Amino acid sequence: MLEVLNLEQALGFLGGEKDLLAELLKAFVNSRPFAEETLIQLEKENKLEAAKYIHYYKGAARQIGAERLAQIGQALEDELRGRTETDLDLLTQSFLTTYSEALAAVKDALEIL
Repeated sequence: MLEVLNLEQALGFLGGEKDLLAELLKAFVNSRPFAEETLIQLEKENKLEAAKYIHYYKGAARQIGAERLAQIGQALEDELRGRTETDLDLLTQSFLTTYSEALAAVKDALEIL
């Protein structure tokens, strides 16, 4: 089962560099905060731009070991790019919920790193 935040995976991806992981976690929280309103508006106006928006957060999620967010982000990106045909509203809601969980886990991790 995929984890909300797998720090061991992230450290492995980063060659064990804890300082770099801490910087990436801080960037995830502060650099480009996710905005639900932006995603919803982009989905209405331009699905390709919405896919690009999600792509950024999916990639950031992979770097920090936010496995669930990366997975649902990939599914949402695929849907927005027309690669799949599923329930866009359900995928979007799932991404929003999973993002909130990942953000909380990242904030908790920053307190212990």
